[in-house]
Amino acid sequence: MSLILPAAWGVFFLLQGIATQPDPLLERALRKIAVSEDYVGALADLEASLRGPNPSPQAHYQAGVCHTILRNYSKALDSFRKARELGVHGSELELGFGIAYIHLGQDAEARAHLERTLSLQPGDPNALFHLGRLDLKTGNAGRAAERFRQVLAAQPNHQGALFSLGSSLIRQGKEREGKQVLEHHRRIGHLQGRLKSLSLMADSPKASSEVFADLGDVFLELGRKEDALKAYERAEEITPGTPLTGLGRGSLAYGQGDWTEARTQLLRYLEKVGGDCQGYLLLGLMEKQEKKYGLARQHLNRGLELCPGRLLILASLAELELQRGNVAGAEEFSQKMIRIDADFAAGPFFLAFCRIYQQRLEEAEELGRRTLELDDRNPNHHLLMKAVYQARGNAEKALHHEDRANQLRGGSGP
Repeated sequence: MSLILPAAWGVFFLLQGIATQPDPLLERALRKIAVSEDYVGALADLEASLRGPNPSPQAHYQAGVCHTILRNYSKALDSFRKARELGVHGSELELGFGIAYIHLGQDAEARAHLERTLSLQPGDPNALFHLGRLDLKTGNAGRAAERFRQVLAAQPNHQGALFSLGSSLIRQGKEREGKQVLEHHRRIGHLQGRLKSLSLMADSPKASSEVFADLGDVFLELGRKEDALKAYERAEEITPGTPLTGLGRGSLAYGQGDWTEARTQLLRYLEKVGGDCQGYLLLGLMEKQEKKYGLARQHLNRGLELCPGRLLILASLAELELQRGNVAGAEEFSQKMIRIDADFAAGPFFLAFCRIYQQRLEEAEELGRRTLELDDRNPNHHLLMKAVYQARGNAEKALHHEDRANQLRGGSGP
């Protein structure tokens, strides 16, 4: 079982009723942990501090953290126990005990401490992750998946939770969804590796605007928007007027709802760099939201010319045609999506709406079930089924799917 901890784990914890004297060695160890994650050097400082008179409870606790990171789990337990004897307690200490016990194969003790961590710190992602791993180990893949989803709600790029969720879904027989999660796990791993390389390049005083523009794009894909903006700004400082930041800046503005800025950036980018289907997709989506259907269609069709198999563009065109009342056009795009990728849920989703408009309700219900089979956690897919059952006069089933959609929108679904 792998050790997954955030970089700052163990730096802070609760001491109640304990007054400690300043300890330069402890302070130096904490700096090594927080700044460079130098756990070997930090442990040397802590051990020197512990050899002195009246060692700090903090030093024992931080020594346990270092031993955990360095995989000295028995020594970590000794340090945590000594810290507890001296008055240290709280969720961080319980987490430390839990992780050490897991790696020593003492699962019952690990679970007890991790559950206490959650009682003190509800929603703690590390406790949830390791409890999920324990659930998976005991064969409770459904409960494990629920815990991993909670972790990912707080930390969307948590590598351990992504991999473990994929594995737990496959164990439940949900192979398609599990494989999608594992593919996303691989993509995030690739992006994080690229981020590391670009960050090293950006540290050079001779780093080019291209490096910072690429760095911003990676930050954006990882959801780190503020870091992306800083990288784009640095690229523009090096090369004023560079078009390389236009797509990223346009995407940021689009996500913030600043469509005027998004259009300015995207049009600047497309004019200088040339065709890019993502840029045209975003422009089309904005025009569609403002009901400028002709302009939206123009942008989306241009994007489709550049990327003929781009499923998101086809889905946007299918939705656009439905909004315009062109059911035949929507059906054509839906069928094309299904031919390209039968497991892409938007294909049967939009085709089901076409069938509702055509009063072919049995086919609509069948397509709706296929949509839910592909993704039953999307509230819009349950609203589709609500529409199907309303059209078929089945109020009970319509209400069931409406309730499920509301649960998913509120984040209360399992």
